[in-house]
Amino acid sequence: MKRPSVFVPLFLAATCVAIGLLPSLSRQRELARLTSALTHLAATTVEGNGMASDDAVAPDPTLFVRVDASGGAASALDQLASWRTIGGCGAGAGAGSSAGLKWIGRNVRGGLFNVQEQVSYTNIGKAPYAEHNFFVNTLITTDIGEKWVVGALVPFVYKWFSDPMHLAPFAPAIDYSNGGLGDLSLLLTRRLGDINATQVTGVVGLPTGKSDATWPSGAYLSQGQQVGFGKANATLVLDHTMDEVWGLVVVGAAASYRGGTNKLDSYRSPMAAAYAYTGYFLGPFVPAFGLTLSGYKDHDVDLNAEQFTPLVSLSANASLEWSTDWIALLLGASIPYKYDGIAKGQSGEPRSPWGFMPWTVAIGASVAPF
Repeated sequence: MKRPSVFVPLFLAATCVAIGLLPSLSRQRELARLTSALTHLAATTVEGNGMASDDAVAPDPTLFVRVDASGGAASALDQLASWRTIGGCGAGAGAGSSAGLKWIGRNVRGGLFNVQEQVSYTNIGKAPYAEHNFFVNTLITTDIGEKWVVGALVPFVYKWFSDPMHLAPFAPAIDYSNGGLGDLSLLLTRRLGDINATQVTGVVGLPTGKSDATWPSGAYLSQGQQVGFGKANATLVLDHTMDEVWGLVVVGAAASYRGGTNKLDSYRSPMAAAYAYTGYFLGPFVPAFGLTLSGYKDHDVDLNAEQFTPLVSLSANASLEWSTDWIALLLGASIPYKYDGIAKGQSGEPRSPWGFMPWTVAIGASVAPF
């Protein structure tokens, strides 16, 4: 059997280390710059009105951007958000998963509700038999005082299957699609700490999406081709935001019960994840980078057949956000790499347990109406 390449895991590990070190290096650089600035300020000539002369060194411009956007240090983290995950493949995307793209820049403000619209696309398989998954997630939240947030996530799912019966080239190809309301989720967030730097969010997914759609032959679609799973799920997420002069760092963890076994003998394994994201303030723009490490208890099962789903996965995520007080926009992408522990294919042929999973691209918009 051909040994799997170690280049990608090493590259992702090196990227993880770099992201982890970057905030510390940036803090040291900023400390040295401010120390130099204060030393220079102390040496400047003080005018009669007690103000420093015009040649004094000015603070970092990003500090002014930060305070202006947030209304002061005390409320800074109230205007930031470890926003919801975008996308994810399979039934009930967005629920029961922490991997993917997160909004972590400045949030909109001023409205009674916060509405986030997130549209993602995931490509599964290869032409001519690829599957194209589109998810339109609408997240509506509102604050209850300074410490509590309630919300609902409403997903619309559309999946397009290119020649799933493999008719071509012996007969004209027939494409199929499946779409509709996915699994609705209800959210409750508790903010912790003096400046709300830590958030605990509970998510309950409801089985509102159809989970037993069939082909014209009467056979059931696979669980990844359904728009719902047919069982409730639950997720607990812990986020902590570290506000810096140059930007912010979001670290967190999640544990999820993804529904267990449904009436079609399809099974989704429990999972847990840890993640870290770094965002940099460049005026109204926030480029962000993150890594998510996920672990699964078992392989998923589809219609009583074990799947080549990951036991461990590492997702590299990148996004660019732009925001004003009343609207925020996001463009991002996520590429996961997995280890599934299965060394033989369905026919007994050797296969590598390492490999890339389907990539996701997404756009998002957030407003605060009323």
